[in-house]
Amino acid sequence: MADNYLEKRMEEYRAGKLTSKGGKTYVARQRKAGEFVVAFPPMSVLVLCEDAALVSRVCSCFRKADFQVAFCMTDRREGTRIAQSAGCRFYPVDSGDAGQLNGVVDDLADRWGAVDVVADLRGLTDEEFGDSACEVASLLLLHSHPDFRLIASTELNL
Repeated sequence: MADNYLEKRMEEYRAGKLTSKGGKTYVARQRKAGEFVVAFPPMSVLVLCEDAALVSRVCSCFRKADFQVAFCMTDRREGTRIAQSAGCRFYPVDSGDAGQLNGVVDDLADRWGAVDVVADLRGLTDEEFGDSACEVASLLLLHSHPDFRLIASTELNL
C-alpha cells in the first residue's frame, strides 16, 4: 500500500500537480515616463522623535523600502501601536538621555549588526509639515541611500 502511495505521489510530482497553491506571484511593473526608481540595499534605521504622527509616517516610509526600523519615544501606548502597525522595533526611552540612547544603539548593533541611518527628528511635529509630511518622509528615505553619502546631515528650517 505504501508503494502505491509513493508511486502516485511521484507521478503527481512529475506532472507538476504538487506545486503550492498559495505562492506569491510577482509581476514586473512597467515604469511610467519620467518615473525614477531607486533600489535600496538592506539597511537599518533608528528614528528619534516624540511626535507619534510623524514617527508613524517616517517609519512607514522606511518600512516600504524594506528597512529594519527602530524608534524611540516615551509614549508607550502610541509607540506600541506604531510598532505593531508598521512592523518596527520600539524602545520606550527618552531620546534626550544619552545613556539610554547609547543602550538602544548597542542593542540594535547586537541584533542587526549596525545602525546605518539615524533620523533625528527630535523637536519636530507632524503639524509643522502639514500636508507635506509624507514628502519629508520620502526625502529622508532618499537621503539615506548609500549612493547619496555626500549628504551627511540635513537640517530643516521651518
